[in-house]
Amino acid sequence: MQFKEVIGNGGLKKKLSSMVDGGRVAHAIMLIEEEGWGGLPLAVALAQYMSCPNKADGDSCGTCPECNKFQKLIHPDLHFVFPVNVTAKSGSEKKPVSDTFLPIWRELAIRNPYFTEEQLNRELGIEDKVGNISVAEAKEILNKTNMRSYEGGNKYIIIWLPERMSQEAANKLLKMIEEPFSGTYFILITHSPERVINTIRSRCLSVQMLPIESSEVTGEISVYFPIISELLTNCLSKRLSAMLDQNEEIVAMGRERQKEFCKYSTSFLRKIWLTKHGLATIANITQEESQTIESFAVSIPEPFFEKAFNHFEGARSAVENNVNAKMVFCNLTNLLFVSI
Repeated sequence: MQFKEVIGNGGLKKKLSSMVDGGRVAHAIMLIEEEGWGGLPLAVALAQYMSCPNKADGDSCGTCPECNKFQKLIHPDLHFVFPVNVTAKSGSEKKPVSDTFLPIWRELAIRNPYFTEEQLNRELGIEDKVGNISVAEAKEILNKTNMRSYEGGNKYIIIWLPERMSQEAANKLLKMIEEPFSGTYFILITHSPERVINTIRSRCLSVQMLPIESSEVTGEISVYFPIISELLTNCLSKRLSAMLDQNEEIVAMGRERQKEFCKYSTSFLRKIWLTKHGLATIANITQEESQTIESFAVSIPEPFFEKAFNHFEGARSAVENNVNAKMVFCNLTNLLFVSI
């Protein structure tokens, strides 16, 4: 995958290629995205650019043997880690790891590198389970970092959704990131950075990606920004009746807009969380949102964020499954109210 093949994020691609050219690549990078923003193709493009011997004009050549292997996702020094679970496709393995499903992962990533977690779970046959990154997986990562590079160059460990790591697995990964082997690079792709343990986050270079279609996000902001702002303001002020009154407006949107509202609200909360932790510069905050986000970053308590993320995701999922919208958003309101 060349940078030019990755949709959107032109400024970020230039920044990453400049880091490589200047020899300033962090050994651990965390790409922060939402589903469909292209974190995986960008990670592969970065690894390919670092390994290409004929790179020029801010991109890999796309034709050398190194590039050919990266484009087929078969380079022996390119390793993938992603959430898995026991399934009929894992055979007799009681503790499957990513390599168990690697052919399925490669086929999906080549066919559609912008796939969602739901699409991956369907391909893996774990639609009714939660994928996770286990301690067995962490041991596999350690084995790979201990081995010599097959091609004599760098090794790349791309971890898709590190927020799905068990605590024990995360602790093992932390040790590897704290004491990295020379020439080993970790690229983490997260949809929920707040769910990645702080000690890992603090040791990674955090890079905020932008949505592919910024015009769509601008449209969403103009519609949903005042609604979620008022909802959070009423929540902080403990005005439950005012929050319940807003439900009528949300219910009247229709299902597709309701799902978009939940998605935007999660993104909005993430911007507040990043600002609260001194990371506003990577949060992609618009001028319209800026002052409100700064105010919420001061007033919203830390424990609220993870609960709110879960509540909005639960509401979006319920709408997706055709649960009565009035019930969904009445429940969401009550959950937010008791979580503050």
